[in-house]
Amino acid sequence: MTDHSADTDSAVTFVRSATLEDAPASVTQAVRVRVLDTLAAITAGYRQAGIDIVRNYAVDRFSGTSTAATLLDGSGTKLHPEGATLANATAANALDIDDGHREVKGHPAAVVVPAALAVAEAVDATVDALLDAVYVGYELGVRAGLAIHEIDGVYTGTGSWGAIGAGAAIARLRGFTREQTAHALGIAEYHAPRTPIMRGVEQPGMTKDGIGWGSYVGAVSAQLAESGFTGSGTVFDETDIDAVDSLGDVFHVTEGYLKPYPCCRWVQPGVAAALSLLETTDIDPTTIEAIRVFTFEEATHLRTRTPDTPEAAQYSYPFPIAAALTRGRFTQEEHRPEALADSAIVALSNSVDIRVEEALNERFPSECLARIEIDTERETFASGVTRPPGARERPLSDETRREKARRLVAPTLPRSAIDETERHLRSDTSVATLLEPWR
Repeated sequence: MTDHSADTDSAVTFVRSATLEDAPASVTQAVRVRVLDTLAAITAGYRQAGIDIVRNYAVDRFSGTSTAATLLDGSGTKLHPEGATLANATAANALDIDDGHREVKGHPAAVVVPAALAVAEAVDATVDALLDAVYVGYELGVRAGLAIHEIDGVYTGTGSWGAIGAGAAIARLRGFTREQTAHALGIAEYHAPRTPIMRGVEQPGMTKDGIGWGSYVGAVSAQLAESGFTGSGTVFDETDIDAVDSLGDVFHVTEGYLKPYPCCRWVQPGVAAALSLLETTDIDPTTIEAIRVFTFEEATHLRTRTPDTPEAAQYSYPFPIAAALTRGRFTQEEHRPEALADSAIVALSNSVDIRVEEALNERFPSECLARIEIDTERETFASGVTRPPGARERPLSDETRREKARRLVAPTLPRSAIDETERHLRSDTSVATLLEPWR
């Protein structure tokens, strides 16, 4: 057996042996919530313009052999697990409404859950086995991201580190040996996409966080490792940060956030502040003359005022604020062409000024905060410093997150599919039964 260094070896041990039975109940619940939230995000993501490109690619390339994994678009289509992973993971982040983690500044569940679901269905795993796989993949993925950012000093998106989490989840589900698991992690990290996220923020495209490709790389890497392809160690052996020593003691899956609005996390506190002012004051949107957003420096890069694609709308700060003030909401509907061309929204978007406030800048990324001021013809309205709903310090209620999921799956599936799926996540049924609404 190859001599793996201590930190990679500790990671391998965790992947092969950690279970939710040994973790606090809050960890198990957090994993269930991430799976349900991701299933809903994927379902809605397939209704987003452009996702059919990746779906059609996957159907064209991965049909006909070993078609054991379901596309979660409600069509019942089955593909090879690698193809289902690629398409489902791309759809998971299509709305930018999937779960996230502040410290690593990315979306762990969107890259881990699709890979785990595809393989769990293919091997006829139980729900408990799926949840254990998502748990180890999530914890390894976040730690890989922290390590990669510390070493490289460059902020790269989820695909660059999420591949390790996807590979870890698959290694667990397929019962890999220590050798195979170590190589699956090493291959996934080495082959993971470079995702220069700030370019994606400033020039939005369908590439986004590289989540679809990162998840797919994790799936392919696991298959290669199972066949004897070897890796070159992992990033865990190259960093001084406490990447793996905290495994089993610190649970990153409980520290993530859920999003209520389909846009970049950095925009969410501004949208929440705008909606709060609408609810608590008598602002007439037609009288607004100027809007000032005070936030952290990274968020000021979201400058697009007149987005012409859903991705550009998600990576804009002015547009979601303007849409929320004009329509009293920011949902998937506000990604559609008629909303992007709405003259009232566009006019208001052009009145938004985004400014750095040093006190808020110093609190990022541990906290994602903003405050806004709105000048109307007669007076100025000001919000307090706002933390977005869904943050660890401001969690969504159980009913609010369920209602979010119901809204996302409809009209592809009945709203009742969410309640049915949540019940199955609490029982040790098969993953095939869990996915019945999509099959």
